[in-house]
Amino acid sequence: MSMSWQVRLSRRAVLGYGLGCAAVLALGGNQPLRAADRRDAFSPLGVLKYPVDFRSFDYVNAQAPKGGRLRLARMGAFDTANTLTYPGRPAGDIRLIYDRLIVESDDEISSFYGLLARSFDVASDFSSIVFDLHDNARWHDGKPVRAEDVVFTFEILKSRGAPFYRQAFRTLTIISNGPRQVVFRSDGAGDRDIVRRIATIPIHPAHFWRDEPDSQKRTPLGSGPYQIESVDAPSRLVLSRVEDYWGADLGVNRGRWNFDRLVFDYFREGNVALEAFKADLYDVREEADTRRWDSGYAGPALSAGDIRRREASQLSGGTVHGIVFNLRRAPLDDRRVRLALTLAYDFDAVNRTMFGGAYRRLDSVFGASGLSARGSAGPREREIWDGLVGGVEPAVLDDPDPMSGLPPAGTREALALADRLLIEAGYGVNDGKRVNGETGAPLVLRLVSPRPVYNRTIAWLQRAWQRLGIDLSWGQIETAAATRRMLDRDFELATLSWSPARLPGTTERLFWHSGLADSSHSYALSGVKNPALDAAIEAMEVSRAPDQLQSACRAFDRAFRHALVLLPLWRDDKIRLAWWDRYGQPSAEEDGFPPSPMDRWWVA
Repeated sequence: MSMSWQVRLSRRAVLGYGLGCAAVLALGGNQPLRAADRRDAFSPLGVLKYPVDFRSFDYVNAQAPKGGRLRLARMGAFDTANTLTYPGRPAGDIRLIYDRLIVESDDEISSFYGLLARSFDVASDFSSIVFDLHDNARWHDGKPVRAEDVVFTFEILKSRGAPFYRQAFRTLTIISNGPRQVVFRSDGAGDRDIVRRIATIPIHPAHFWRDEPDSQKRTPLGSGPYQIESVDAPSRLVLSRVEDYWGADLGVNRGRWNFDRLVFDYFREGNVALEAFKADLYDVREEADTRRWDSGYAGPALSAGDIRRREASQLSGGTVHGIVFNLRRAPLDDRRVRLALTLAYDFDAVNRTMFGGAYRRLDSVFGASGLSARGSAGPREREIWDGLVGGVEPAVLDDPDPMSGLPPAGTREALALADRLLIEAGYGVNDGKRVNGETGAPLVLRLVSPRPVYNRTIAWLQRAWQRLGIDLSWGQIETAAATRRMLDRDFELATLSWSPARLPGTTERLFWHSGLADSSHSYALSGVKNPALDAAIEAMEVSRAPDQLQSACRAFDRAFRHALVLLPLWRDDKIRLAWWDRYGQPSAEEDGFPPSPMDRWWVA
């Protein structure tokens, strides 16, 4: 399994990746390369790990054999193969049939290498990027990939695509400059995350979609490593490897995309999906439920070693799981109410009794990394807020923990404080029910949650809030319906899982910047409008060096936690993977590097 991985990472080195931006230098086997000297690659932080014409990424096996199949499970359902226009629920894995202009390496903080683009020039102020396409890039029907395809895809996604694209691209424009060159321009000079946003675009063929961009019946055409073999909505998608894939020998692809067939089966319930895995109906399973991980896999296959399991640490701070407060609605527009609700949640009790201690408390959105705020704000953090109208609350500067000095959450003292806060906010108690002091209406909060992984925690929280006289109304909602309610702002509370990127900025803007708070169908679910948060997000986006990024992220960490826009349920920094023992893996993954079976494994 360790055949050709060039630089073996110890588990300590992998875990150390998240400890600070300087790790971009520490992990590389080569002397760091200045991004300014390159046209085939780019890093907004100025350094690159891989040289020109590199053979492969270090975390893959460049000699991995091709062949066989991999069967994977997905939760939910899909109803279309069209990934261009919205609404619709496309199977996300269909995007594997499309190439992107550039791809991001997985063992650097933020480095991008050309795929469809043989070269690209990023303006020093990020106001424009010029991409030159590979001469031999072609669609599966043999036609060349041209600039018009990039322009067509971008314009459709920006105007009619999923909400993510509409928001992420609204400051960008594009023009073609000949058949092989496109130029992206940004209204917001200084936004270094423009590169990452462009890297998310799956380029679609204009000649295939132009006349019918909304078609739900056509089998899509791509240029990537896979093509569609069959689509059986809502439950199965099968992709087959393209034998003459034009980009197979590029460094960004060598050692990847090894399976001849990828089969995706959709399940609506997690326990059913687990039993299907144990019955060998699919091959690899990532487990999100720690209770199932601890006891649900027992059986002959596990005992015999036919099923293997492993935990790996994520390279980022992990995934934050929480409940978003919709600040557009009373009473959640009152910070005292949000603090009262937070004081009722006893993380330690929930983690111990429901999850066997598997999760971590949210002591930073960036986990145990150098991006996390600690103690009093440093000079560079304070500079970000210099001149801010109204300034920043002293508590934010003194300690990033908004609960510092308060009674431990869930205790009698905490509930007593929560009661006082609610009364101050105008919500007293009448016959055991929390009521609006002016109208007498009971306080009922509606929660939207599409994922069953939160059910037990929500049930616990429902009982805790009942002790304050607050009713929590919730029920399991199908994913598409829950998404619609969230985007339509038809909720008081909504569950959210959020994984800050290794180079934060874009997601934080989409979720928490006031510029999107009033945008319809945006991902700014909370509607928060907080100048300190905005300033920190904007500082993250323009960071050009590790120390600048560190200060901006620490400022964001402080401002976000004190804003109380999210009730943090837990932070999970582990990837739990189970698989049938019939596959080879790169040695990096055996040493703890986060796994990616679909594009790095092979049939052993």
